[in-house]
Amino acid sequence: MKDALQDFAELGLGSRLNRLSEFVMKEIQLVYDTLQIDFDPYLFPVFKIIINQKTTTTSVIQEQLHYTQPAITQALKKLLDKKLIRYTDDKKDKRKKIVKLTQKGKNTHQEMIPLWNVIDKQVKWLTEGSAMSLTRHLTHFENQLREKSLSSRILENYKK
Repeated sequence: MKDALQDFAELGLGSRLNRLSEFVMKEIQLVYDTLQIDFDPYLFPVFKIIINQKTTTTSVIQEQLHYTQPAITQALKKLLDKKLIRYTDDKKDKRKKIVKLTQKGKNTHQEMIPLWNVIDKQVKWLTEGSAMSLTRHLTHFENQLREKSLSSRILENYKK
């Protein structure tokens, strides 16, 4: 059966990326569920930033991921509900909340390392089918969009 989105070429890129993202997330959730790991793949980027930073804030996570503040807040709430993170008050600025892993979060991280290595290896294998990997193509694409937005590029070249 024909894939209509593929036929749309570049016009279907956003829809294809969205579909691919949903498919990958669903597949990784299936792995977590099969291995009885209480984790949501959508939480990975925020969780990984906290792991890497040891202690961080919502604004630092937002700066590093380029996610919206509500998306970060929602992910942090889910991580908090799962008891993987905790908040402490900043000693210098009481209005600021510091995010860090709980012991359960540290244990979950250690449990996930071998699985994430396998996931990384399998996704690399799937995305390096051409001379340049899909992730490198996406990085180039994202960097170009940071230099000049897609809407600016389109409007500059659109003639009524």
